[in-house]
Amino acid sequence: MSKYLSTLEIASPSERLQPHSIREAAVLYIYLLATKCKIPTGGVAKIILQPTSVEAEQTLANVCTYSHPFKHLNELPANASESAIRQSLIEDIHEALLSLAVLKGWDTDPIHKLHAEIIKREYQFSGTAGRPQKNPSNTLSATAAWRTDRYINIGVLVQGAKDTPERFFTAARIGIALGLFESLIGAVEWVDDQTVRLFQANKRDYWDIDVITQTVEFHFPRADSGDAHGQFDLAKMYIDGWIVDQDIEQARKWLERSAEQGFPRAIKLLQRMNDGTENLADPVMNSKK
Repeated sequence: MSKYLSTLEIASPSERLQPHSIREAAVLYIYLLATKCKIPTGGVAKIILQPTSVEAEQTLANVCTYSHPFKHLNELPANASESAIRQSLIEDIHEALLSLAVLKGWDTDPIHKLHAEIIKREYQFSGTAGRPQKNPSNTLSATAAWRTDRYINIGVLVQGAKDTPERFFTAARIGIALGLFESLIGAVEWVDDQTVRLFQANKRDYWDIDVITQTVEFHFPRADSGDAHGQFDLAKMYIDGWIVDQDIEQARKWLERSAEQGFPRAIKLLQRMNDGTENLADPVMNSKK
């Protein structure tokens, strides 16, 4: 049983909030819970917040459902900006977590630390990884980066001369599978003056991003070189339509190659595919479109 909170779900507190706003807030919290601020909850791994006028909590196994008034959102004027709505939502989440922690006897210091980290990030989830890399002519620099809208966008941040705005190029979009997020961010290098290469953390698979034409090409050397696990991973991408376009025949081809090498997960998935009785695509991972 987990000792720490790992997942936060937020029921829609208001008709004015779009689902992606709630999802974005959840992504921000889950990322920080996984990487920066561990909150000891005595076995509660997931909290579901429900904005209501009366406080109440119910814990079943390792899931706690907690009702709490979202006062900041309710006090906003009808013409409030998106940034004001975002900030109010996060303030309400913070107060709900504090209230629940007091009720359950949890340490509140990690929750304050979590809130301070969010304020530091200006209520947004974005950042860079590694040092900027210059192109051969020293006219552009690129850094591995990420941005959030309703998904986590992985890509590169490109900067030209000092008086020119930064440009963000998206290589892939993921939901809240943060293990995947951490595996996608790797080194950046320039292929030539206009093509920047973003490696995954495994240092083998990568995207080539043309900053002039704004085209993105994904390359998967692990599968091409005969790595059975890599072939399985590429097959899953084709099934889910994630990073690559959905293509069941391509998925079957790579599953067969992986299964021929005895990779157990490929063998099982190929059997399920041949049965043809279920949709194998993951709706969360299929976020490219």
